[in-house]
Amino acid sequence: MDKVTRILLLYSKLIQGEEINKTIFCFENEYSPRSFDRDIDAIRLFLSDTFSMSELTYDRTKNTYSIPGTQNVKLGIMEYFFLEKILKDTAILRRDELETLTEHLLSNTERSKLIHNIKKNWKEDYKNPVHNKALLKIYGDLVTAIYSRKRIMIRYFKADSEEVKREVIPCLLKYDRGYIYLIAYLTEEEYEYPAYYRLDRIDSFVIMADQTKIQQEKVQHFREKYSKGITQMYAGEFKEILVRCKKEYVPYVLDKFKDAEEIERGESASTIRIFAFEEGFVKWMLGQPAEMIHIKSPESTKNKLIEEALKIVKRNEGKYE
Repeated sequence: MDKVTRILLLYSKLIQGEEINKTIFCFENEYSPRSFDRDIDAIRLFLSDTFSMSELTYDRTKNTYSIPGTQNVKLGIMEYFFLEKILKDTAILRRDELETLTEHLLSNTERSKLIHNIKKNWKEDYKNPVHNKALLKIYGDLVTAIYSRKRIMIRYFKADSEEVKREVIPCLLKYDRGYIYLIAYLTEEEYEYPAYYRLDRIDSFVIMADQTKIQQEKVQHFREKYSKGITQMYAGEFKEILVRCKKEYVPYVLDKFKDAEEIERGESASTIRIFAFEEGFVKWMLGQPAEMIHIKSPESTKNKLIEEALKIVKRNEGKYE
């Protein structure tokens, strides 16, 4: 057996979740333990060079190699329908990408033949997003850049179609109201907070260099302190905000703001502490029922909310051009 065939055979068994016993594998495939060791090293190097999340492990007690987490456990039918529902209703993906993704899910689902006829019904009704861009490939490439701690240069089109290039330090990718955003710091600026870039407006990007230790610490600080306070992809100053909301509205607010804390509970209403970027929080508040929630503090956030509400009133009265 030639080297390429040996490595492919070994790798295919590993990614299918098999535990490979060195002695048995060498005997069955008629090659030496030394060749086996070289092939294992080649697979380890491949996983490292491709920034794979998978890790090749060795169990001394069994003399076996495996890649944990690769066991092929099929989805249940209800698990498939749950994932399909989320993908359809968020409508992030172009139809061809959605079909490909759901087909992959379906191929790993129990009793998948029962679902095929149902699946045909929604494909014709699914509406592509207006941008009509393919997203899966660039999403995957950006995830790799984030996990491998790279600086990147993005080619980006603003809302007015102006093309710009930005060298950035990517922090994370986040979904919000029908779009996925890249959240990243500008490399040459010392802003405390990052910028947001809609994924469908990123035409392409290239790797520039590894992040410095200071840049890596900045990304980590953002993830730990600020990432849960992002609301509707607007920035502004990061603030502690107190709101008062009706008892039945508390679970919704706590689900929306993952670091929120109920600090005072009354019979019919509670006070909740929220840490969030102010501009995004104000935009979110404008869409909430006034009888359910209001801002207690700070005054600056209250005033911003009032200013924005007055703009809406004037616009609808025809007082703005």
